[in-house]
Amino acid sequence: MHDIHTHLYWDSYDADRDAVIARAHAAGVETMFAIGCTVDESRQCVLLAEQYPEIFAAVGIHPHEFKTQDDTKNLDSDIAALRTLVKESKKVIAIGECGLDYYVRPASNGTQPAFVGRRVDVISEETKTVQRRGFVAQVGLAKELGLPLIVHCRDAYEDMLAVLESETDELSAIILHCYMGDTEVTKKFLELSNIYFSFTANITYPVKKAFIGTKDDLTETVKLVPLDRLFVETDCPFLAPQSKRGERNEPAYVVVVAETIAHIKGIDEAIVRSSIGERVSKIFAGVK
Repeated sequence: MHDIHTHLYWDSYDADRDAVIARAHAAGVETMFAIGCTVDESRQCVLLAEQYPEIFAAVGIHPHEFKTQDDTKNLDSDIAALRTLVKESKKVIAIGECGLDYYVRPASNGTQPAFVGRRVDVISEETKTVQRRGFVAQVGLAKELGLPLIVHCRDAYEDMLAVLESETDELSAIILHCYMGDTEVTKKFLELSNIYFSFTANITYPVKKAFIGTKDDLTETVKLVPLDRLFVETDCPFLAPQSKRGERNEPAYVVVVAETIAHIKGIDEAIVRSSIGERVSKIFAGVK
């Protein structure tokens, strides 16, 4: 079993990181990917990967780092820094996480920003433009280095699709991490042959009654994605499974994601594990 998306380098694991990794092994998790969100975090990922044989690193810049034009002033040097990290370590297996994030946080009373007189996060056209610039630069780096791309996408699937439709032929593989797309947009992504979908433990959460069986039911998305196009991850410390909801997530719990996929698809869990293992070895160089 492989957890292809963690943030094990964060200080939330400083007190018991070795124990967390030991619990992952005990649960049958063989490898874990540490995913960078900034240049500095990417360096931490590489250091962690060099320290632990079962950990591999991805280096990238999260879309939250691109809000205004000023955030792209150092883009060339940031890309150069990521390139250096890749060239200096054999443990770097992907570029990411990078992508687009248009999520707008509602006000505390649950209403949308347009209807309240208080400050909330709003995605401006400027932010969308600079996010895309930062993302495309990292797409170019992945193509240059022949590495898979680990993509963050939230509330921006149509724009993400538009970018990737023109880029997929030159990328070795694209992994849509923490995938939450509805069935309609998923069908469009499935038309692109080298795009893969990685699911987290949010597929264990109860589906709202109004969504059951609709295009917005995440279990319907899981059913739609072929077994040979999916991965599992924790995105820890976020998104603990339903049985651990509210607690810190950790790689040992990725087995719950695999179990849930097997249940949703009506197949044996061993088939899910074997399929994911074959895909990890095929797509990520040096990972067995």
